[in-house]
Amino acid sequence: MAKHAICHIEWSSTDLERTKTFLSGLFGWKFQSFGEDYLSFDTPQGPGGGIMKADEVHPGESPYVYIEVDEIEPYLECAKELGGGVAVPKTEIPTIGWFAHLKDPDGSVVGLFQGSKHE
Repeated sequence: MAKHAICHIEWSSTDLERTKTFLSGLFGWKFQSFGEDYLSFDTPQGPGGGIMKADEVHPGESPYVYIEVDEIEPYLECAKELGGGVAVPKTEIPTIGWFAHLKDPDGSVVGLFQGSKHE
């Protein structure tokens, strides 16, 4: 059954080290590398998250909040029926699961996460 809990928060950054220094300085979070263009972190009471390398970042487009669901596709369809849309279709995260981004009727992005245990 879907938890519908916030399960991950992700910042986009043009400079991973700068953003890591900023967030760890503010909150004391510890980071670990997850490939060349991604740093992950855990928070004391969850949810955890990450910093994703981006060529440019537009204010208001980051961070993304991810909601855990059992199956992504029905939520993407429902978002369209409710006046929203799909920004990023279901995409695999190897060995972890899948993610997608939907848009609400105002164009704001909401992330969805489906763990690999569901398929």
